[in-house]
Amino acid sequence: MSKVKYVILKVYNICKNWVVDYNIKGVISLLLGLLLWLLSQKILAGIAFGVFFTENWVTFKKWVLSKFK
Repeated sequence: MSKVKYVILKVYNICKNWVVDYNIKGVISLLLGLLLWLLSQKILAGIAFGVFFTENWVTFKKWVLSKFK
């Protein structure tokens, strides 16, 4: 039982760290943009894609700056 608990905690921590590091708003906005585009809501999909690219730009910028420190 202890081994199962250890695996669950490890998976939880990996997921939590991924959300903190890669900003889940970017992923959610990409999925929302694709869904809205499929539903022919092109203007709202464009807004969602804009949020996606903005969030990924911030993440990419942080990654590049961390390489030069």
